[in-house]
Amino acid sequence: MLDHLFVLAQAAGSSGGAATAAPSGGEQLMQMLITFLPLMIIFYLFFIRPESKRRKEKEQLLGAVKAKDKVITIGGLHGTVVEVEGDEVVLLVDPKKDVKMRFRRSAIDTINPVEAKKEEKK
Repeated sequence: MLDHLFVLAQAAGSSGGAATAAPSGGEQLMQMLITFLPLMIIFYLFFIRPESKRRKEKEQLLGAVKAKDKVITIGGLHGTVVEVEGDEVVLLVDPKKDVKMRFRRSAIDTINPVEAKKEEKK
């Protein structure tokens, strides 16, 4: 009896599968685009666009470096810009001992304009 039910279930399963048609190549492409297009848009909005904005802001920051700016390097070194020569910056690290160090402009992490403005007021 169980054997007959098993044979009937197999016959019903094979006839039901033949009634449905497989999607064509164009339909598969549309389904794939519908699935991946929103993912690509989200990826662009959350990862690529903010990173390009940060890169542009960093380039503007480094382009605006001038003498007497207080800066912090990517290594954590605090200093005052003494001179800017093309892609290099000379920092005064210890004014008491007149210690100056030369860095690439890209080594500057932040500029502290508040400290520079305080010195100008004095």
